[in-house]
Amino acid sequence: MLHEGEKTLDNWLEWQQSLNLNEIDLSLDRINAVKEKVGFQQPDIDIFLVAGTNGKGTTVHLIESFLIKRGLNVGVYTSPHLRKYNERVTFNKRSLEDHCFLESFEKIEKQRGGIQLTYFEYGTLAAFLSLNELPCDAWVIEVGLGGRLDATNILNPSVSVITNIAFDHQEWLGNSLNKIATEKAGIISYNSPCVSAASNVKEAINLVASKKSAKVLSIGDDYSIKESEKTFEWRGNKKVINGIKIPENWATGEKSNLATALMSLEVCAKDYLPSTQETNEIVRNFRIPGRFEIIEKDVPWILDVAHNANAAKNFLQRLESLKLGNNNIMILSLMKDKNVKDFVDVFRNYVSKWIVCGMRSPRSLTGEQMKNLLKRNENVDISAFEYPEEAFDYSQSIYEDYESVIVTGSFEIVGPAINWLEKNK
Repeated sequence: MLHEGEKTLDNWLEWQQSLNLNEIDLSLDRINAVKEKVGFQQPDIDIFLVAGTNGKGTTVHLIESFLIKRGLNVGVYTSPHLRKYNERVTFNKRSLEDHCFLESFEKIEKQRGGIQLTYFEYGTLAAFLSLNELPCDAWVIEVGLGGRLDATNILNPSVSVITNIAFDHQEWLGNSLNKIATEKAGIISYNSPCVSAASNVKEAINLVASKKSAKVLSIGDDYSIKESEKTFEWRGNKKVINGIKIPENWATGEKSNLATALMSLEVCAKDYLPSTQETNEIVRNFRIPGRFEIIEKDVPWILDVAHNANAAKNFLQRLESLKLGNNNIMILSLMKDKNVKDFVDVFRNYVSKWIVCGMRSPRSLTGEQMKNLLKRNENVDISAFEYPEEAFDYSQSIYEDYESVIVTGSFEIVGPAINWLEKNK
């Protein structure tokens, strides 16, 4: 336990990581037990709980933006963070101050007893306790991993949202898309609607929903977004929004996320839906750090947290909008559970120089492991480093010979890239 003078946010977080040595330990038993001890009760407001393999963050922040536009006070919980832990919990798009977390950590610790919460469970319960202290009209919550046994699933949402289903985290969620879908559909709440853009696994999701008497609204069946004379038309259950101007650098994933966010709003409350003008204003100004983020230096740096093959394909669609040639650097790092070959194959025609490195996570592949995996099939120009900053420094010494520097593979490579770029303006 921390002594009084040691109770900074960083010290608390470091201590939490030592509490349960399993970084991923899927179960609701521990967090439910501590939730009861601290007396947490979810507020009587609209709660959107968003699961899916990819697109969760984009969908969360779109719903958040539309609700704020409607004049609501909105609390959001997402994970992981890019640069500062405080990013995980926001109120009307402003990160909570350290003291909010510290107060919630103290409440948990006074009641936890010997229950060994994981780092994510501790942070999730603290996030909910912190948001409960604020005058929120709605919460938008991103599921961490999976759904059924994820710590966020202690909530009973007004609307459950599933963005898409693809292969990722098979070690914990199963080796088939139907098994993964079943786990993610575990967030569906009894007698409450679920909005799903996972059209490839409809039967699996509908089966879970039927056991909970929940209605599923599926993309393509109950809502859609289609191009119509150079603009897009969103069609929901009862309403239509015409004249939506989608940015040229949006790919299939972003369009699906927008359609799903709008359907989630409609099914929750019809008056949450924006007008065409409001939709276009939000879409035009919509940015999330680390998602197709372009930072201009002598050559552009393009940052994206894509970390599986499905996300990589969507990222490639967005890269194609820039009309780059094939002479690009890619700085890449991936976690040990990722399929490196499938991820790399997506970008082979765009990358002429690969720079790989490890990350400051026990789950990360090392630079040498990445190099060996990339070289296994063909002769590629590749350099390996131990840490991200070394990779960034090296790229700076050679990038004038290339069209762009692309950084991808994880939050834990993109976050350090943003920090490094700020220091090396």
